Amino acid sequence: MLNDLQKDLLTELVNVYVGQAANMLSEIVEKRIVLNIPEVELISISDVDPGDRRYNIFFSEGHLFRSSLQFGYEFQGKAFLMFPVEQAKVLANICLGELSESVIPDDPDLMDTDLDVLKEVSNVLLNAIIGEFGNFLEIKLEYVLPDIELIYVTNSDQQILLQNEVYVLVLHTSFLLADTDVTGIIVIALSMNSISSLLAKMDALLEADHG
Repeated sequence: MLNDLQKDLLTELVNVYVGQAANMLSEIVEKRIVLNIPEVELISISDVDPGDRRYNIFFSEGHLFRSSLQFGYEFQGKAFLMFPVEQAKVLANICLGELSESVIPDDPDLMDTDLDVLKEVSNVLLNAIIGEFGNFLEIKLEYVLPDIELIYVTNSDQQILLQNEVYVLVLHTSFLLADTDVTGIIVIALSMNSISSLLAKMDALLEADHG
C-alpha cells in the first residue's frame, strides 16, 4: 500500500521515534541501547505469506511475549511489541545486568522481574512511537499503560494473533545491547480512517518537499 517515497519517509520517521526511545531506555538500564527499524510496511494481514521469513514470528509455534497498547480517538488503533520468548529473556537479562545472554529454548523461565523490565521497555517504546505519530499528525492521543502477556502459539492457532486487524504497520525491530542483537517486531493495527489520515499527512509533506 505504500509507494517507495512513502515507505522511505515512514521508515525515516519511525527511526527518529525509536531513537528517542532508545535514549530513554539507555538511561533507565544504564547501558547503551541502539534501536533500529530497517523496514516498515503497511500490509493487510490476509496478504502475509507464511513462507516469508520476515514474518516468522506470526507463524512459528512456541512461546511468545506480547505487549499491547490501545490508543485513540482521532488516530485510533492498537500497537503490539512481540518477541519470541527466548529473545525476550535475553533482552530482560541484559537490561538487568545479568551475564547470561542465552537461555534454554524449552525453558525460557521468565520471572516477575523479567516481566517488569519487559513491561517498562514496552511502555517506553510503544508510548514514544505512538506519541510521536500524534505529534506528526498534530492531534492529541489518549492511551494507557500497555498490557503484557505470555502466550503459547500452536500450529492450529498461529494466525489468530492478529486476525481481527485488517491493515497493520509492521516495523521490523532490532535491539542492540552490549553487542547482542535482539530481534522482535512492532505491529500497529490502524483503523481505515487513521490510515487515510497518516497517508494524507505524508503525501502533503512529500508534495512540499518534492513538488
